Amino acid sequence: MSQRWALLLQYDGTEFAGSQWQPNRPTVQSALQSALASLTGDAIRVSLAGRTDAGVHAVGQVASFLSEKSASSMPAHRWVRGLNHFLPASVAVQAVTAVRDDFDPRRDALSRAYTYEIRLSNQRQPLWERRAWIVTPPFDLETARSALSALVGTHDVAAFTPPTIERSTTRTLREASLMVNAETGLLRFSADAFLHHQVRRMVGAVVEVARCRMSLDEFVRAFEAARPGSMGPTAPACGLTLAEIEYPRPLFHTYNCHWDREGV
Repeated sequence: MSQRWALLLQYDGTEFAGSQWQPNRPTVQSALQSALASLTGDAIRVSLAGRTDAGVHAVGQVASFLSEKSASSMPAHRWVRGLNHFLPASVAVQAVTAVRDDFDPRRDALSRAYTYEIRLSNQRQPLWERRAWIVTPPFDLETARSALSALVGTHDVAAFTPPTIERSTTRTLREASLMVNAETGLLRFSADAFLHHQVRRMVGAVVEVARCRMSLDEFVRAFEAARPGSMGPTAPACGLTLAEIEYPRPLFHTYNCHWDREGV
């Protein structure tokens, strides 16, 4: 009897052409399908909850696949260890759980959360350049937060995405926040769904406001005008991470080790 499984994935997207399979290009999906073939001997197709572009990272990507009869009885911990043995160093399965046969990681998701990391510096930052956008000061924190607040709620977000006739550009943004620690700022966005490049364009526009290249009033007017593709620039992919995908019921509980605080 076959069994459907859900995986929690973490990956560094620097060397990938994106998450979705592409012919003759390295992708997260192709790496995972190759690892499954090596582990089980079967050609298994993987579905992903969220599509990430080239250079975008993830700590909360969810994938799903249907195992054949020969591997359906394999326990979850063996899937984790086996797949991580065959996956490249830039990808790792964090947890595995059995799910119902009709589980769809994309359609069943209630919301998605992304984070974007910014590093303020007047100089190059070799240790940060794979994971953050290096922004030169000035950067007005309170103005940035005011711009982010204007994004929360249900809006037409066409200004932050290329022109499209495929679907509605109305989205409900639950969170748009900025936390700061020394020279590092972490922006977090949560929504029912996002359009292509929406998060990176929102970040780019907020940074323009924070650097006094656009006034807050100009930002709000352009956002409300909803002219397709009018706001940006598109922030670099390196700072973006797919952080979390929410489902009606939590798929994964505690899956990594925690510090033993006894005696601390």
